Parts: sequence; C-alpha cells; structure tokens
Amino acid sequence: MPKRVTKAHIRRERDPKKIERVLKRKGYPGGELPRGRVLHHIIPVSEGGKTTPKNTRVITNKKHKQIHANRKKRGLV
Repeated sequence: MPKRVTKAHIRRERDPKKIERVLKRKGYPGGELPRGRVLHHIIPVSEGGKTTPKNTRVITNKKHKQIHANRKKRGLV
C-alpha cells in the first residue's frame, strides 16, 4: 500500500528555500538552475519523496517531460 502523503509534506518539500539549499549543495552557487534545466525528484514528492541532494537530479526540461510521460503510460502517476 502506498504511503499516504499530506499536503503539509508536499508544501514543505516544495519550499523554494529548501530547493535553493539543495541546489547550492549540488554545486549551483546562486541556488538557481541554468535555463532549460529542472530539479527532478527520483521518488516523487507526491509519493513521499524528499527534497534532498540524494533524491534529486538536475535534468533538461525535455528529459523531465519524457520521464513523466513514461510514468503516466506505465500507470505510475
């Protein structure tokens, strides 16, 4: 059974300051991504994933859309 995720968890994990701290730890000094890049959660926040350097990857917008389209096709969304 999937873990039940609260709105508070989602709000906390998507907090801009938390995302900025993770990006700085990943080597983006200003805490901002280059144009055309997004921060992708390996385990989605909606499934209980956290915004940590270990659970996130910086990928292109195109790749991000592709990942979520594939998840949707497989019924994981």
